[in-house]
Amino acid sequence: MMSNYTIDYPFCKNDLDNFHTFFHSIHFKLSLFICIFGCITNILNFIVLTRKELRTHINYILAALAISDLLVMLVYVPYALDYAFHINTRLERLTQGYASYIYAHAMLSQTAHTVSIFLTIILALWRYVSVCHPNKKSAIMKRTLYAIVASYVISPLICMPYYMTLGIRSEDVWIFANNQTEFKGNISEIVDETTVKKFTKYFVHTSKFYQEHNQAFLWVYSVLIKLIPCILLTFFSVKLIKTLYEAKRRKEKLTGGSMSVKLLTKTKQADRTTRMLIAVLLLFLITEFPQGIMGLLSAVLHHNFYIHCYQRLGDLMDFLALLNSSINFILYCTMSRQFRETFTKIFLPQCLMKNHQIVGNGNGFVEMDSQGKHFETMQDTQMTQL
Repeated sequence: MMSNYTIDYPFCKNDLDNFHTFFHSIHFKLSLFICIFGCITNILNFIVLTRKELRTHINYILAALAISDLLVMLVYVPYALDYAFHINTRLERLTQGYASYIYAHAMLSQTAHTVSIFLTIILALWRYVSVCHPNKKSAIMKRTLYAIVASYVISPLICMPYYMTLGIRSEDVWIFANNQTEFKGNISEIVDETTVKKFTKYFVHTSKFYQEHNQAFLWVYSVLIKLIPCILLTFFSVKLIKTLYEAKRRKEKLTGGSMSVKLLTKTKQADRTTRMLIAVLLLFLITEFPQGIMGLLSAVLHHNFYIHCYQRLGDLMDFLALLNSSINFILYCTMSRQFRETFTKIFLPQCLMKNHQIVGNGNGFVEMDSQGKHFETMQDTQMTQL
């Protein structure tokens, strides 16, 4: 295994280095756009999902997920804004205050993202349980709030090893007074001492704990925080799809292929709810699985792989995580009729809704179709009624 330390991974050093240089040049502007978009859409998600007519256990989890995703975006905005438009000079980024912000940014981002991971697992588990045990919805609803609170409480504890991997260091350096660049030579070589000045720079660096236990940390990070949640999500998603397929076949067999309008509508609503949630889970897997695999390879193949391969893909993986945190609003609007209805009722003027009238009847929503006929939608179904 010691020979792994001498591998230079030429593919990563050459091709990935070119990709890293290109993507880094556009990363912060793209990330800033995604963060601003995500902040707005997650606020909208929370407002819509917490409306009285949408208060179900699934929607409570989605609302809590909107909060954690919003936190990820808010923490990242100042960082992306600075590097996208070079607001701070190099020396200003080496002050103690700026180093403290970078440290807090790293800790809060990881914690909020871990909360999102746990909530996504709960989302898959709760949907699976509600499909398998539809008569236990009231019990599930009571436990949902406890599960949400537990996600926000347990996540910082899970992230404790990550907190211990970073720290703020200080170092005295000499800089040229005229252009504020760092002097790299021997200070005794300076003839005119007025051309340089002493400066204490502060920066976030890996801690002594990480340097001594970096392999163990990569195993914990990749397996516990990334791969195990992905495996659980995959398991529950497959079980959910299988359960729904079997239930649909049984229902068709019992009804002889012909169902009442009410039952057919309810079945379609449940199917669409599940399809939307599966889309949310798949997006999560697409962004999280690569990070877990790369982290695991870094633990197995040691430091050179982490430096030459993992870090060169760091900007891309950060961007995909931000994209995943911002895109749920589009999924809800695309796949959920009731979400669209509620959003329209809250934010759009009545004059724009005259061709799509929605009125409340106390039992749910009633939508008027183009022929003026009404059909009911059940209030006790999930939010994805199309």
